[in-house]
Amino acid sequence: MGSLSFGHGLSHMFDQGFPLLLTEIAAVMGLGNLRTATLFAVKQAGSSVTSLGGGPLIDNYKRYWGLILTACMLVHALTFGAMGASATFLALLVVVLFLSVPGSLWHLPAAAALSQRFPDRRGFAISMHGFGSNIGNLMGPVVAGALLASGFLIWNHVFFIYAGLALVMTVFVWWALRDVGHDGEDGTQKSLMTQVHNSLQLLKNPVVMALIFAALLRGIGLNALFNWTPFYLRETLAMGTFQAGIYYGLLTGMGIISAPVLGVMSDKYGRKTVLVPGFLIAALLSLVVVNVGSSLLLIPILAGMGLFSFALHQIIQAAVLDYVGQGTEATAIGLLFGINGMIGIGSPFLASTFIDYWNSYGTVFYYAGILTLASAVIVVLIPLKNGNPSSGNQPATSGA
Repeated sequence: MGSLSFGHGLSHMFDQGFPLLLTEIAAVMGLGNLRTATLFAVKQAGSSVTSLGGGPLIDNYKRYWGLILTACMLVHALTFGAMGASATFLALLVVVLFLSVPGSLWHLPAAAALSQRFPDRRGFAISMHGFGSNIGNLMGPVVAGALLASGFLIWNHVFFIYAGLALVMTVFVWWALRDVGHDGEDGTQKSLMTQVHNSLQLLKNPVVMALIFAALLRGIGLNALFNWTPFYLRETLAMGTFQAGIYYGLLTGMGIISAPVLGVMSDKYGRKTVLVPGFLIAALLSLVVVNVGSSLLLIPILAGMGLFSFALHQIIQAAVLDYVGQGTEATAIGLLFGINGMIGIGSPFLASTFIDYWNSYGTVFYYAGILTLASAVIVVLIPLKNGNPSSGNQPATSGA
């Protein structure tokens, strides 16, 4: 769990530094909101295709999970090196398509391994994996902002630094995680068609589909926040890169505090008990961001939103895994991320349309708040299990 969480954290550090770096890229290259939204959408497309296609493959090749996790870090290094060498918008467009692939692929064997290893503490295990990511979510914007603010590094150099870190991490992942997936290996292997069939069976479960839809609405709003908040901080509030990185880190990384607590609470009291109030608080805070402007109130509001940014999505993952059978965990997580990503490809363009129409980056906070409220309503209506120990090995088609 510790090594998976550490690798997850570094992956998210890279990922959450990207939106802040893109503010600098957009300024240097003169990119408008439409071309910036295109980069976000292409990155989302690469992530969603990886999640959808990777799930059945990951479940089918359990004995290679350690090798796959190592490959994720190596591909991080290659894509960051290519990103740093990109000098035109077209080159950026091509590289960004592959930028999110290793991070998206990482979730699948990691979540599956943790779900199988800790079936009676699934919410806690997934949240601890998320705890690592939240450290990265906090560090990513701060590190990127500090490097840009140093005065002797440009955005290209930051990506080269990322590439070097990922190469070092590749060696660590191979050393620590090369045997992941070997425990409990019975030597059997399902056909790919069987895994695809399992995917379709999951989609017949109304509770799983409702959870995916709730995660979809929340994910679309959250992606808009993560994509455009750095632009709001830098363009609307005129913050420098380091200050913007700190404020943005509050939004993305406060799950360091909340993720383990919410995970334990969801195991003990039920997923819905955590999800509904969490969504409601996150939505209300999002709706008041613009009203406080650059006052000191912005700090606790962004921090409050950050407590639920990733932590709630990790509880949704645990809730979905409560309804799937052993051997289909990666497929389930792939569907959760993949369907959300495919439909969410249009979200950057929709958000940029709202920004341009109202001439305000602050519009995304209202957009995200309304979508999060809708997610809360859906979860209220779902008859969820309580996350008890006996729920971990239910068949994929079990009812509500």
